[in-house]
Amino acid sequence: MLNGISAVTTGQIHINQGRECEDYTELDLERKDYVMTAVADGHSSQKHFRSDRGSQFAAEAAKESIYEYMNDNYEKFVDAYNKDKKYLIDRIIKMLITKWHEKIQEDINNEPITQEEIDKYLDGNFNEDKTPSIYGTTLLVGVMSEECNFGFLIGDGSFVVIDKHGKAYIPIEDENSKANYTTSLSSSDSFNGFVTHFFDEMPFSIMVSTDGLVKSFGDDNDFLDYNQAIAMELDGLDTRDKRIEMEERLVRLFEQRSRDGSEDDISISIIFNSDAYESVKQGLETRRKLNKIDEQIGLSKKKIVTLDFKQKQIENERNINIENWKKVEIEKLKLNKYNEELMKKKRVLQEELKKIE
Repeated sequence: MLNGISAVTTGQIHINQGRECEDYTELDLERKDYVMTAVADGHSSQKHFRSDRGSQFAAEAAKESIYEYMNDNYEKFVDAYNKDKKYLIDRIIKMLITKWHEKIQEDINNEPITQEEIDKYLDGNFNEDKTPSIYGTTLLVGVMSEECNFGFLIGDGSFVVIDKHGKAYIPIEDENSKANYTTSLSSSDSFNGFVTHFFDEMPFSIMVSTDGLVKSFGDDNDFLDYNQAIAMELDGLDTRDKRIEMEERLVRLFEQRSRDGSEDDISISIIFNSDAYESVKQGLETRRKLNKIDEQIGLSKKKIVTLDFKQKQIENERNINIENWKKVEIEKLKLNKYNEELMKKKRVLQEELKKIE
């Protein structure tokens, strides 16, 4: 059975500043043939002052576009996918971009941008070409089915896959994010900013999350291990109440991570094949044990480096001490010789004194 959960957490810095959460997630678990998931993260700055809505519109547009292509005639979609999957998914991406802009226009029609907003957030510098930027957001999408498994993204965030052997890996990412530049759905050339990945077979799980989560970890290995730990908790989520319970648990965990780490909004949306859990479980457990051993080896290596440094310090200090010891010995010899000479003079003087007496 294909299943899914999602969790959205307002970042600590947004709570402190009284700002809205700018993350949004969508899940489509209603279709028997496929499941889809999406997360979007609105840009956090003054000029993107409606990006909380922009992220919602992006996730909704992705869900609606995939639904329009996959639901009406799933067999036809599979056939087209097998013939030219890149062309087909590009069409979905183009449709969601169009839908996103339509949702923005509808929002502006319902709630026009005011002069007060322009003065407050854009310093009075505004023209209609900047409208999409106000709603700027990232977007990550994953789809799983027996016949078609793919994902695409624009902007930062993490697209993690757990394969059928329990291995966690990141097949696609936005290269610009490494240079501290976030590709945006609001770009005039946003279509060319999308990165796409196709799977040869259905994985156990696709886990998409906003950048607030990965930024709360020191490195990718710790982050992937965390995703594997979450994957191990995906068993038995066969009722709505159990899914809600798991989602609430993730929210509590993310609240703590946000306080202790990035302070950003943290959201995750997960789709998975619950029927494959038992076959994946052993791989997940073994890989987590290996990760722990690697972590212990890493700590031991760091301690060895520290001890090597201390050893060199001791060696240097010992060499310095040996040199100082030699200098002291030489000085002692000089003083002893000087004392002997003085004693000779003393005896001579004592002899002279006796003669005088």
